Amino acid sequence: MAALTYIEAMNQALLEEMRRDERVVMWGEDLISMNGVTGFTAGIHAEFGDDRIKDTPMCEQAIAGMAIGAAHRGLRPIGVFMNSGFTLCAFDGLFLKIGCTKPGLPIVMQASIAGPRQDMDHGMSPEALYAHSPYWKIVMPSTPYDVKGLMKTAIRDDWPVMFLDHSAAMFSGYSDGSMYTPYQDGSIMRGYKQEIPDEEYLIPFGEADVKREGSDLTLVTFSFMVHHALEAANALSKEGINVELVDLRTIVPLDIEAIVRSAEKTGRLLIVHEAMKRCGIAGEIAFRLQEEAPEMVASLKMPCQRLAAMNLPLAGRPELNLTPSADSIVAKVKEMVGA
Repeated sequence: MAALTYIEAMNQALLEEMRRDERVVMWGEDLISMNGVTGFTAGIHAEFGDDRIKDTPMCEQAIAGMAIGAAHRGLRPIGVFMNSGFTLCAFDGLFLKIGCTKPGLPIVMQASIAGPRQDMDHGMSPEALYAHSPYWKIVMPSTPYDVKGLMKTAIRDDWPVMFLDHSAAMFSGYSDGSMYTPYQDGSIMRGYKQEIPDEEYLIPFGEADVKREGSDLTLVTFSFMVHHALEAANALSKEGINVELVDLRTIVPLDIEAIVRSAEKTGRLLIVHEAMKRCGIAGEIAFRLQEEAPEMVASLKMPCQRLAAMNLPLAGRPELNLTPSADSIVAKVKEMVGA
């Protein structure tokens, strides 16, 4: 076992997969010049050279177009967009040319959600947009262990994978019940590490992970909201309220069975995500449950609830607390359990 940060675990996954398969190539913004900005591409250019990893201009259409061409020619490209909002500059290539036109292209597109910021380019959380495109698989990890196993699975997958990291998840985490939330005091927690097995492992898509057992309410979420939810669950436990936390890990495919098992046990269901509430993933999950598990839905002690960002642009108004937080999750859970 080795203790790795989120960034180190992702870097390890990339290095291992590029050594394993010479068809794996990478290109994107600042991959060589700044090691992917956060450091996740450190050492890749030194080992593999210009043929396997390239810096590109700030032209997202070109990154998507190169990936399409490379995949058609037998390579397994990883295109890096830095921030998830930047992917919208290549929306035609990503949504239509990859997501709607050609199934079975082995492409990974990686981008980071940065949370509410001063501009929408960095603050966008676009998973629902890409979930509406039929051929994309969508991965949204929260921990070092998960990011390594899911990235290796993504690179080996024969279909296109949208790999959406979260900048805050890269610099924060939980260990032994303690929570570290970035920006809380103006600083960023960079030191969180998690034990990663020495032997190779892959995490299958469509398998959620129960990050915390509980009996009073099921909280379903993904990406950095997992950390807010764990902080909330730890606080609630001190008041005798036990929350079960289900981390979806992938949005497409979606592990409906894991949600059903947990909600049948607790009798209450809350879905939390960072993106805007209207037309968000929570609505899709709730209706899938209604279609696929009507008996479970009927047995709930109260209707399924959702907590998400306000129906406003997530930029320029930090004082509005637009996205869910540990405090707002605590308040919502108390409301649902009648505390």
